[in-house]
Amino acid sequence: MGEKREQHPIAGVPGALAVAVWTAYVLLAGFFYSPDIPLSVWPIGFFGILACVAVVLNFAYWRLIVIVASFVYLSFYVTRVIRMVALTADFDLSALPSTLSFYYSASWHVTVGMLQEKGIAGSLMHGFLEYAMPVLSLILIGLILMFRRSQRNATQA
Repeated sequence: MGEKREQHPIAGVPGALAVAVWTAYVLLAGFFYSPDIPLSVWPIGFFGILACVAVVLNFAYWRLIVIVASFVYLSFYVTRVIRMVALTADFDLSALPSTLSFYYSASWHVTVGMLQEKGIAGSLMHGFLEYAMPVLSLILIGLILMFRRSQRNATQA
């Protein structure tokens, strides 16, 4: 019978979402943090660009590269949140929920401050980088694992 050809990754939801998310991160982080780009943005941006290139060029291991890029982002994000929480909680685990609440409420105030300082665009950029990007990274990891498993089951059937 005819052989089954796999579609280009950008034609599927995980590939298209990966390119959209990582392109948005690189552009927004570069614009938001310019001219003083923090050191943590460089490796995240590098792996984000690498993920986009892997998807666009249909690299055999594009899924792995997108997952690694998401894990790199999440590791920097979690480290930043833990460091900020540790500053306020003095490493007391019983205060963890209240300090996390304080962190995100303070971040919300930063978002409002960005609205006043840089307008709607600055506020949306901060909101994307602080709130949406962690969720989108987790969604990317889940989608890639879910789609890969369904493709593997379809080829075995």
